[in-house]
Amino acid sequence: MAKLKFTEHGGEVCIKCRFTGNEMLNEPEYRYFIDNRIKGWLVPFAEGSDRLEFTGAKGIPLINLIRSGIDKQEYFRIVKNLLDIIKVAETCGFNMQNIVLDPDFITIAPESFEIALFYLPLWYNESCNDGIVNCLRRISTFAQYKSQADYSAVDGFMNFVCRASGFTISEAMEYIRREAPSLFPAKSAQKPAHTQFSRPVSHAPEPSAHLSTAQTIINEINKGSQQFRNTSAPEVPEPKIIPALESDKKNVLPELIKSEHIRSAPQKYPTLTRRATGVTVNIDKPVFRIGKERDKVDFCITENRTISRLHATIYTQNGSCFVEDNNSTNRTYINGTPVPANMEIKIKSGDVLKLSNEEFDFIDG
Repeated sequence: MAKLKFTEHGGEVCIKCRFTGNEMLNEPEYRYFIDNRIKGWLVPFAEGSDRLEFTGAKGIPLINLIRSGIDKQEYFRIVKNLLDIIKVAETCGFNMQNIVLDPDFITIAPESFEIALFYLPLWYNESCNDGIVNCLRRISTFAQYKSQADYSAVDGFMNFVCRASGFTISEAMEYIRREAPSLFPAKSAQKPAHTQFSRPVSHAPEPSAHLSTAQTIINEINKGSQQFRNTSAPEVPEPKIIPALESDKKNVLPELIKSEHIRSAPQKYPTLTRRATGVTVNIDKPVFRIGKERDKVDFCITENRTISRLHATIYTQNGSCFVEDNNSTNRTYINGTPVPANMEIKIKSGDVLKLSNEEFDFIDG
């Protein structure tokens, strides 16, 4: 996978990329981003046969901003701006695997919250990009929230995003519109039929020799006003249309295809049983958190000081469950094997999940 480094040069972001393995520059895609300066996308510059630099924005890594503390409004503002850019990528037929969706390398301007992404124009790109849904997962997990209400709002949104019926940008945007309507411009009011600059049509007769000079002048003014009002507006050039990356064959993003809503039987949830107490809980949310901080988890482990506040997360997707260790102090294990921090590992029915020294039996639904 290409090696990336976030730097700054002259007050502007400069992300350096060095190719590895079989990766090499895809010249047509590279030229596409040189020739089409698209809002929200950094511009590549080849520094040699195996190096690229991406510039064109001012800001900091997104991970730095969200870890400094954000509220509900700021979170939805970040997500909306990110989805707006991804929508452009979908329209232009970008290859999703070549978009870098890592919060460490997403650029954001702290004042305006404008976001900039970059695209790796590479052949044989070995990127492990796993899509916008997992990018939103990482953002919501790494972020620090200013209040419990902010955390609850984000948690509700992520459960909506990860629901079984699938994810679409349009549905996510509607959710954000309901939660944070001020982020969307209000619809402009319909203009009135007559403004202060329009003049009602005059039905006065044409001037004749019997009319006074003053009346003749007034009629000429009215006539000129009517002619001006009926004059067509000047032609405005059409906006530039950005061509698709592959005009003949767009790559439809699989995870953005709307899933059909199918009526099904009541769902049977996976369960987790704590061996020390015999307590069993249903894993009934797509994002299910375990730890000792009661207000922020779905399964609170009490009377064990070795458990971290937000120790681990279980994600449910397409009928399977995945465990992620949230940088806990005393680690997470599946059948005795450590789970790497911030990496999702599949867990199967009958597996033993261990958080520090607490053991749990996992049964798939």
